[in-house]
Amino acid sequence: MKRILLIITALLLSVWTASAQRDLEVGAIFDGKVVPRKVMKETFIKSAQLDPFNLEQYHSVSFTGDDHVLEEVSRRVLADAEKATDQEIHMNEGNLVYAILTFERANRDNRFVCYQCVSKEDSHVITLVFMHGPATLDDLKRLFKTKK
Repeated sequence: MKRILLIITALLLSVWTASAQRDLEVGAIFDGKVVPRKVMKETFIKSAQLDPFNLEQYHSVSFTGDDHVLEEVSRRVLADAEKATDQEIHMNEGNLVYAILTFERANRDNRFVCYQCVSKEDSHVITLVFMHGPATLDDLKRLFKTKK
């Protein structure tokens, strides 16, 4: 019985998470359509633990990919950047290495997409984070102490 309840909870959680990112290009990455979910390190938090940060949801994925994966993920992040109400993007030699995208909503249910890529010889370690809640971009910058 516990196993069935756990499976149902996991399915509901994945459906709810997908709906939060449905209108974003990066949603396909979180859904495992760019890189299989089994090779991702995934963290999902939706609890009172996020209250001090003015967030209601935190969802991150991290994975290693080749140049093709980097190109596809970067394309999706930059496409979402065009729809963002605020953005901070850093490029290095034509490659996207860091981005914070803000999608402000009238009811202060702001959404954020954060991206970071660390390139190695033949691979790239990519981290993508989706958050939502009443936090502002300044709140997140203080939280993560972004480096320039």
